[in-house]
Amino acid sequence: MIRNARKMAGYTLLAAAVAGMLTTGMQYVMRWQAEKDIKADLTISADLMLERVDKATEAAINVLNELAKSPGLSCTSDHRYRYSEAARSTAWIDTIGLVDRAGNLVCTDLGQSARQTGLLPAYQSNGRDITLSLSAESGKDAIPSLLVVRHVASGRRLVARVPGELIRLDPVRNDLRRYRYAMLSLIGDSHWFILEPEESGGEIIDRISESSEFLPFEVQMSVSEAAIAAVTQDKRDFINLIGAFIGLILMGIGWHFGRYRATGADIILDALENGEIVPYMQPIIHLDTGAIMGCEVLARWNKPDGSVVSPGEFIPLAQNYRLTREVTCHIMRQSCKLLDPVVMEGQIFKVALNLFSHQMIDDSIVSDIEDVFKDSKLGFSNLIFEISDRVPIQQMDVAIDVISQIRALGAEIALDDVGSGHSGLYNLTSISVDIVKLDKLLIDALEGGFAGLELVQGLISLAERLNIGVIAEGVETEDQVIQLRKMGVSAAQGYLFAPPLPGASFCELMKVARRRKDEVSKPPEGLEPGSDAEKAA
Repeated sequence: MIRNARKMAGYTLLAAAVAGMLTTGMQYVMRWQAEKDIKADLTISADLMLERVDKATEAAINVLNELAKSPGLSCTSDHRYRYSEAARSTAWIDTIGLVDRAGNLVCTDLGQSARQTGLLPAYQSNGRDITLSLSAESGKDAIPSLLVVRHVASGRRLVARVPGELIRLDPVRNDLRRYRYAMLSLIGDSHWFILEPEESGGEIIDRISESSEFLPFEVQMSVSEAAIAAVTQDKRDFINLIGAFIGLILMGIGWHFGRYRATGADIILDALENGEIVPYMQPIIHLDTGAIMGCEVLARWNKPDGSVVSPGEFIPLAQNYRLTREVTCHIMRQSCKLLDPVVMEGQIFKVALNLFSHQMIDDSIVSDIEDVFKDSKLGFSNLIFEISDRVPIQQMDVAIDVISQIRALGAEIALDDVGSGHSGLYNLTSISVDIVKLDKLLIDALEGGFAGLELVQGLISLAERLNIGVIAEGVETEDQVIQLRKMGVSAAQGYLFAPPLPGASFCELMKVARRRKDEVSKPPEGLEPGSDAEKAA
């Protein structure tokens, strides 16, 4: 008994020691990994801020270089019209003006009345042709604008103003935002803007500084010790719980690892086989007529317990196990079955389906589309395949070939999430698209003031010049519809019209809409074509 008790006590002490060592080790590794991840996130956030300001500055420089090619620029109405056209050619510039040799603003694209003395230093003959500076803004919370200056001739200079509100960006992830300090500076000038932390958190533990490769911009970012405590709280509690019950865990480890557990791939494949992953359809509305002109197909997972899982929860699982092809083909086949009975051949009805960015570098998606839709009433001309602007496309040359094959079938390509993506408008110049879908963030910006209106109008104008269609996503208010119609947008989707509906419900909605259309177009009784009543009328 005593020996057994001592043995049990020894095991208890050993388990406690092992638990303590494991807990301490895991706490150390967790903190090291957290610091590493935070530093990587800060670096990415700084690069995003630099990418935005670089893009805006380069756009302004290019615009001014084009203007400078015209000889004898002055303040005539013709030249001011050129300034106005140049300012509207990019969403980053709000005004362009002409500055005299003394540094006084003599006119802008808005007129000759906008004079301002001492806007720039007096011209120096040995100065650079292109200079950057920050404007002096009044008001405590005002964000300075960037002044991009281009020498024209005889000391006269063109100046383009990039509003600070368009540049100010806080890409730091939410759980770090309360403790982060970020500052964007124009090297050689004062700081442009500072993002202060919401809470002070003691000693600074991670500090990074990133500079633009070609332009004089620098971003400094840091977080305090409190950030580590905040982002690791749940993990620390979990590790402590593991330490407290390590003895029980060690006893149960054999059973835990010996029993069978379904993999994530099994779960997704079973859901597909059981028909639990189904298409939902959100109507695309013609803003002028109110008619349903198509739909976007979205995947949902209807679990046996009645819960509905959004794609944001199960699509990453499918991606991890390389099952996106199976999911895509399943959703396309189910969409065919649902829409074939309600879509008449030759009808102008668009069905938008989402593709993954990695499918753009694998031409098997082309054969999948052909196999699914070759016998469907949904002809290839009815199809729109959406590529998200949020995820960068690798191997762009291969992607361009795959996209060309899809378009050769007769389908259209849409660039989705425009306005919230990683590349902005870069994809418009890299791949051939037929439609851009304005992200909800942009649509919400319509009600956010002049800058939001100008940004959306700029994108729409660019799409018009490139002969690209526009669909607005996330429309939720009638005011947004009014603004979009004024801007020339005729197609939209959003909760103002309908949320994503189960496929069967959407098809029933289509049937009801078609019956109502037929009733409206049907002549009153007694006035059928050729009747006596019609002749009398």
